Amino acid sequence: MTWSHGYFTDLTYSHGYYREMSPLMLRLACMSAEIHPEIPENPTYLELGFGQGVSINIHAAASQGEYWGTDFNPGQAVAARRMGAACGTDILLFDSSFEELAARGDLPDFDIIALHGIWSWISESNRNVIVDIVRRKLRPGGVAYISYNCLPGWAPVIPIRDLLMLHSEYGLGQAQDPRGAIEGAISFTKEIIGAGRILSNENPYAAHQAKRLETSGRNYVAHEYMNADWHLVNFSGMMKSLEEAKLSFVGSSRFLDRFDGLNLTDDGRKLIGNIGNPILKETIRDYLRNARFRCDVFIKGPSRIQGRESRDAWYRQKFVLLKCRDEVPEKIPFAMGEVDLPQKLYAPLADALAEGDYIPKSLDDILRRPGLNGFKPPEVIEGLLVLVGANVASPAQGVTATVGDRCRALNQYVRERALVSTDINFMASPVTGGGILVPHVNQMFMNAEAEGKTTAEQLALFLWDFLDGIGERLNKDGKRLEAKEDNVAELTKAADRYLAHERSLLCALGVM
Repeated sequence: MTWSHGYFTDLTYSHGYYREMSPLMLRLACMSAEIHPEIPENPTYLELGFGQGVSINIHAAASQGEYWGTDFNPGQAVAARRMGAACGTDILLFDSSFEELAARGDLPDFDIIALHGIWSWISESNRNVIVDIVRRKLRPGGVAYISYNCLPGWAPVIPIRDLLMLHSEYGLGQAQDPRGAIEGAISFTKEIIGAGRILSNENPYAAHQAKRLETSGRNYVAHEYMNADWHLVNFSGMMKSLEEAKLSFVGSSRFLDRFDGLNLTDDGRKLIGNIGNPILKETIRDYLRNARFRCDVFIKGPSRIQGRESRDAWYRQKFVLLKCRDEVPEKIPFAMGEVDLPQKLYAPLADALAEGDYIPKSLDDILRRPGLNGFKPPEVIEGLLVLVGANVASPAQGVTATVGDRCRALNQYVRERALVSTDINFMASPVTGGGILVPHVNQMFMNAEAEGKTTAEQLALFLWDFLDGIGERLNKDGKRLEAKEDNVAELTKAADRYLAHERSLLCALGVM
């Protein structure tokens, strides 16, 4: 067995950011389940399998606390350390295996232990090591976050993964470079599915997924499908795996998953209502909505928060919009399809959050706004959780000078990287304690402003010079725009919107 223990390391992982892992989102997950969030303002935090390190670096910059992490791909550890060094955070990043990390004598007790996706792609022995780390090193009252591929949603995709691995295991792609081998595995899989009409007819989702592979990022395909271990589990199986860690289930940190009225049929809701066992109920809920992925929050020793204490905590909690007011949707997708949001509640709620150039507002502030004083606090809280779950809003925190400085330094690193790469599309917000989606074009507008450009025309010409220098052009309606004037015209439109709307939101979020 090599040092990678069967984990695919020939291509690095994608530069994703996962907001569900942030301390502020984990606190909100506990509060919404009426569980006291035992997460201090300066938590000791561990991320296992941090990939490119985007999430852990953003959280370390945008929140107080001490951050530890490991990812045994040394190339990824180097990239993550470089990002952390740019902003001077209190962060310790290693390329140790989970077993090596667990054996360290200087490992502190943690308030938060988080892992995204990695549970699905590692061996049973490594999963046992993770459980041991959580058991020994997560403080009583500490929070664990584990996201993972789950059943039943992934069941139809098993043949696709098997075909990709057959191509790899039997040497059909070994003479090629890693990316070429993946291309060959995808072509092989598509060919088999196309010829196997019975399989594609009886399992149409497999054919759909095989087609999706053609447009999926090759790094994603490698890490999602082509590890030696591929572990699919339902919720009850996960709970059995975690028994030794003394964890209790809090709920999903994807808040939209919590609304049975919008995710289940009437019959499904009735069935769920008749199930008393909470583990069985949560497992059956996944089968009723054909869940493919879970983002679970657990706590070691839950303490209920009720009555006046709960009310006061909610009234103090601040929220902030993540989108410009005119981009707040009136429909949100749930498991049952798109749902119209009742505008009698959601329009004044969005208006309230947008007031004052998007400055964060407490629930107490929001309830006082015109149009909302007729609603009860639980109704407004539910509306806010829907907006948070839809990535339209976020919980907010007070900003310290240290956190603000670190975020500015990290964001400068990201926007300077935008001159050579488009791989990081998130910046740190000291207001949300996490990452904010900032598309590459807006990062380039920020670079233009750093050079003294102020008008939409100047921003557009700055970006045109960059695109022209690397031989790139914009695409519009599926067609490549070759002429300078056509490119500049489109870039000017984007710059106008950035200056008129998006910039003020980025300033309110502390990204600017």
